[in-house]
Amino acid sequence: MLCVILAAGCAKIISHPLLLPEASLRPADAIVVLGYGPPVDKAGQPVDELVRRVEKGVELFQQGLAPVLIMTGGNTYQDYYESAVMKEAAVSRGVPADAVVEEREAMDTIGNARYSAALVRARGGKGAIIVSSPYHLKRAKKLFDAAGLEIQTAACRVPDSAAYAIAFSIYEYWVRLDYLFIDEEALVRGEQGDEHTRNIKGPVRMRTEATP
Repeated sequence: MLCVILAAGCAKIISHPLLLPEASLRPADAIVVLGYGPPVDKAGQPVDELVRRVEKGVELFQQGLAPVLIMTGGNTYQDYYESAVMKEAAVSRGVPADAVVEEREAMDTIGNARYSAALVRARGGKGAIIVSSPYHLKRAKKLFDAAGLEIQTAACRVPDSAAYAIAFSIYEYWVRLDYLFIDEEALVRGEQGDEHTRNIKGPVRMRTEATP
């Protein structure tokens, strides 16, 4: 029991700085669902983390908060595109196929922001609701803000587990440390070309293939 209490306390302490306050959502030009790798398990079925994000995006779409769902995520795992797995999951939950747009280039959150923002603007839009894990959204919002969109955030449900909160929070802090060595906002704006995306394709695939 003591271990459970300590784990819960630790999870709250390290995850709290990552969390955004909940806010009412207004209609937007698009709902952008951020991908997750690996998108499928060993049997080729969508992983739970990706499904939770898709379900939240579908929920918001069915509430009429935007006319289109943008699924963002590239070929991060073997023959699977995150965006394709998410689109199939959304359509299976009743979203019309022509209301789901795939963004197939992004290999990380920087790419999610850069390429999804371009799709929103290409459709004449300027505002989006981004959907992801609550521990991911603060970093994602900063990047989408850099892309020049008017951003709202919506957190998907997550497991009620201290282990999940700790693991995801540690990953987020690790990525922020990595950002000390790059200008992530310039990369989002496309000021440094496509080299970042090309350079991380191999490492991202290796990481996702090694994930249980």
